[in-house]
Amino acid sequence: MNKIFKLMKLVLFFILTLSSLLGLSQTTDEKMASYYFESADFEKAKMYYEKVFKTNKSRNVYENYMATLLELKEYKIAKKVTKKLIKKNPHSFFYKINYGEIMEYEDGKNKSNKYFEKLIDDLDSKTQLWKFGQLSQEFSRIGKTDLALKTLEKGESFNTKKDNRFSVNIAMLYGQKGETNKMIDAYLKVVETQPRQISRVKGYLTKSIDFDSQPKKVEILRKKLLRKIQKNPENESYSDLLIWMFQLTNDFESAFIQVKAKDKRMKSKGTKLFTFGLTCRYNKKYDLAIKAFEYAISQKTTGSGTKKRCRILALKTLKEKIISNAHYTKNDLLTLNNKYISTLSKIDFVQDKIGLLQDLANLQGFYLHNIDTAEIIIKSILNTRGISRKQKANNKIQLADIYMLKNEIWDASLLYMQVEKENKHDIIGSKAKFKNAKLYYYSGDFEWSQNQLEGLKASTSKLISNDAIDLSLLITDNYNMDTTPINMQRFAQADLLIFQNKFAEANLKLDTINKESPAHSLNDEILFRRYEIAYKKQDFATAKTYLNEIMTEYSQDILADNAIFKLAELEENQLNNKKNAIELYGKIMFDYPGSLFVVEARKRYRKLNLGKKEINVIEKDKSKMSKKEMFQIGTK
Repeated sequence: MNKIFKLMKLVLFFILTLSSLLGLSQTTDEKMASYYFESADFEKAKMYYEKVFKTNKSRNVYENYMATLLELKEYKIAKKVTKKLIKKNPHSFFYKINYGEIMEYEDGKNKSNKYFEKLIDDLDSKTQLWKFGQLSQEFSRIGKTDLALKTLEKGESFNTKKDNRFSVNIAMLYGQKGETNKMIDAYLKVVETQPRQISRVKGYLTKSIDFDSQPKKVEILRKKLLRKIQKNPENESYSDLLIWMFQLTNDFESAFIQVKAKDKRMKSKGTKLFTFGLTCRYNKKYDLAIKAFEYAISQKTTGSGTKKRCRILALKTLKEKIISNAHYTKNDLLTLNNKYISTLSKIDFVQDKIGLLQDLANLQGFYLHNIDTAEIIIKSILNTRGISRKQKANNKIQLADIYMLKNEIWDASLLYMQVEKENKHDIIGSKAKFKNAKLYYYSGDFEWSQNQLEGLKASTSKLISNDAIDLSLLITDNYNMDTTPINMQRFAQADLLIFQNKFAEANLKLDTINKESPAHSLNDEILFRRYEIAYKKQDFATAKTYLNEIMTEYSQDILADNAIFKLAELEENQLNNKKNAIELYGKIMFDYPGSLFVVEARKRYRKLNLGKKEINVIEKDKSKMSKKEMFQIGTK
């Protein structure tokens, strides 16, 4: 019995050893085949691939084997191998399409085209629809766009459900061919039968049309949508697309006309106008946003709740419009103040008044400099019954900010600490703690400020965390650089003046540092503060000069990537120079790979490049490409 057991163990060991050796040999053969293939030594590659293919018929091995045979013009062998695979995989079009490609290499397009056409002809009304999709996909793989289209259109003709299931793919293929009219028609077919697919269609249209630089294509889309709306006014998807298109092309006035008609047609009671107003406000189209809100208010059909929201948003938008303009006057601010008072008198519900009262306090304190009035308003909110814990915390913070305007530093600090203590596990608590740390920074107590900032660097709020890190680095890099901290104190005082909207005084304080210490380590920070002041005053040309100076003179300093990112944003949004913005976002990606702005810069870079043609394969004359290159491009 022991002898039999030992013999069995010996046999098993022999089998395992042999199989591992065979596996090693096979792996070695594959490596050798791949090596010679990549080295373009196709004779030797063929020898190894013939051995490997007997046991490994994976797609990768097959593709390289075929490319090798085509390079050697071994068409008969290639056809024979592929025919066998077709028999083993009768329902797959992959090998059938490859067989047609081999025919094309051997005899030219005449025979292969007949073969490809027969593949389409063999599909009929009894064929399952997914097979049309699969065959079309295989034709697309080898660049036969016309045949891919023909296949899908035939499949669509047999689609008894008439759900236009192939319309998106048909549209994409027409887009590849540059046939804009047919591409748009196909996309609109999807919307016609499947209105819920509108978001998907919008996504494909933005990939197919550059709405900034292809006005002819945009005009084709506009005309087709208008015709569709006239013929099918009940299908709201067409007007949705038209409004969306106008907004993409920055033609918000035309969009407004459509929104008004749509709101009336759908009996939306002003909700469409309200949403459109929000979109205009987000895009800084303040006048049109106010116009949309006021139009909704003027309509008898608008719901009372929507009217109330429109009144509030119209006022907030007007405030943004005035304050964002560097040339606003005191009369503008007084007019705005009166509108706030007028609007508040028309609102009965206390909770709806709180947000407006906070805005009014901000206007009074930071812009009209009626600090005592601002304080009275916020205290009245805090004394209101029924306000939530969050509202109470926010108003305490705002009251502390008002104390900062009055330079009542310790009263402000007390309130910040109260909010922090009452909201320890909430973001609003972290916000209060950061403001308190900044208060100590303003007052020149840099060490205590640093201690508070340490605990905020790991805040759950990314914004607070980043702000804490930035302030901490500012103090670390510049405190104790002189025998006395006077320049750092002056800089902190300038920061407080910026917070108080006292820009002229802030610039004078910064001038003092430049005059007394022209080579101070704070110079890049000073330039950045001057940029912030210019930006707040909407003086974008001046803001750009400060950022450019940081980028060129302080490229190795800590603020360099900040400055480049802000400059890119400025070029993109305010100066409308996308080319410069793309270059600057790219500079952050490549020159500052460790920057916190890299992820966002990459997103913006890609977004700005949408609509441009992306070349995935280097275009070459087919006659100059090797069969290896052609086959690999076709089969992957």
